[in-house]
Amino acid sequence: MSRQNIHILLAENRQPAINAIKAALTDHNDLKYSFNIARTGKDILEKTDSNKFDLVLMEQSLSDTDGIKVLDEINKRKLQTPVIIIVEENKENLGVEAMDKGAYDYLTRDEIKTAALNRAVRRAIQRKKLEDDIKESLKKLEKMAIRDGLTGLYNHNHFKEILKLEYKQAKRNILPLSCIMLDLDHFKSVNDTYGHQFGDFALVKSAEILKKLVRDTDFVARYGGEEFFIVLPNTNQAGAFILAERIRSAFEKNVFRKGDISRPVTVSVGISSTSDNNVAGDSDLIANADKALYRAKWRGRNNVCTYEETEFEKKVHIREEDEMIKDFSLKFENVHENIKETCIESAHNILRELSSGWDYINEHLVRVSRYVEKMTREMETPEEDAHVIKRAALLHDIGMVGINSKILKKKGRLTDEEYALVKRHANIGVKIIERTRLFHKELPIILHHHERFDGSGYPHKLKGENIPYGARLLAVAEAYDAMSSDTVYRKSCSSGKAVAELKSCAGKQFDPHIVDVFVRVVNKD
Repeated sequence: MSRQNIHILLAENRQPAINAIKAALTDHNDLKYSFNIARTGKDILEKTDSNKFDLVLMEQSLSDTDGIKVLDEINKRKLQTPVIIIVEENKENLGVEAMDKGAYDYLTRDEIKTAALNRAVRRAIQRKKLEDDIKESLKKLEKMAIRDGLTGLYNHNHFKEILKLEYKQAKRNILPLSCIMLDLDHFKSVNDTYGHQFGDFALVKSAEILKKLVRDTDFVARYGGEEFFIVLPNTNQAGAFILAERIRSAFEKNVFRKGDISRPVTVSVGISSTSDNNVAGDSDLIANADKALYRAKWRGRNNVCTYEETEFEKKVHIREEDEMIKDFSLKFENVHENIKETCIESAHNILRELSSGWDYINEHLVRVSRYVEKMTREMETPEEDAHVIKRAALLHDIGMVGINSKILKKKGRLTDEEYALVKRHANIGVKIIERTRLFHKELPIILHHHERFDGSGYPHKLKGENIPYGARLLAVAEAYDAMSSDTVYRKSCSSGKAVAELKSCAGKQFDPHIVDVFVRVVNKD
């Protein structure tokens, strides 16, 4: 059994006393002593600041100060180093005073030459070890009180305390605060099929994925079962959406492997934010995230939804727009689920049935789909992805059915209010199309085809490569067709002028690489 090394700072001015102490503290089978000498109070404090000593054995009468003052300073600095004071004979009252101020023990000068020194040192070392063990146990108990036993994340109760505190700080400092609630999709079937041991393994690995993706300032908790909750201080809804998409994508690409079992598990994600119009307290953030999560599951899982989107879907206008959306949706839902091309063709036919004056929208959709088809061929996009982008192009403006026809046919510049109504068409299109459960891969492209590369677009102000790849292609093709085709409110311009406009907006409105590809396509034509 190895001996314990005891590192002692010996604060003593007299060499004979130093020699006597070293002689009295001879090594034993279980203890081995090493010494560092300090001559002054200043020297003691400098050395205890920079070194970890097991014990300070200090003379009361130092050359520049007294031991009790040094002891006060050690306590003030919270160095937590045991101290034994050496006092003159008949000055035991100073030793008692030192112990009242936190010294572990005191010895007289005569005692340091006897076995009393060895006993006092052993008692101090044992007491310090006991105190350290108690502190460590308290830390473990404290951790158990706030941490989930399986994943190591914050538990449900502590998470609610964190959210309450962060909400108060956000309101006091007028800062944004967002929350993410996520749920492992079809997790019951994982437990039922592979057993709870594999299910627990998946939960632990899920916690690791989340901890890698969040910032140091974010808080991740196990909300309960297979649900997790993330509190994002100083983060707006757009920032939360970007993180949520990264999380969703990370789970989509991940496969949980344990022994012979290999199983992918996706997640559904709901987002709430202090910008939500009904938030009056921290509990509203939880309720909103839960509603958004439910909506994400309703969309078919492996999906991200904000509370704002759920609210928008409740407030679809009643009058002409609402009636036309209902009419369109009822007919569109009856189209055969497994034939997407037929479904798209039916969608275009329904547009013609609703209003013969909207032929230009169908024509626009077809032209844009041809452009993106050529672009994906030029970029050697995988065939499956290319088909998704083309289908999204054929559907991207379907949401115009929910916009008042007077606004769409208006000649001249739209007012700010009218333009705000037109901007709703991406959300409306998603709402209509998602009901078929056929186009879940196309939905993000449709939703985000009016995002701008510099982050100033809509509906979520995504920036750069956070915008779905297909949406970036669609934005360029649609803009070119809008400029080079006649509409009810604007005459077309030449192809050269339209291309020049695309180039001038590269890096701001459009992905510059995709603009370059599109220009090559146009030049070939």
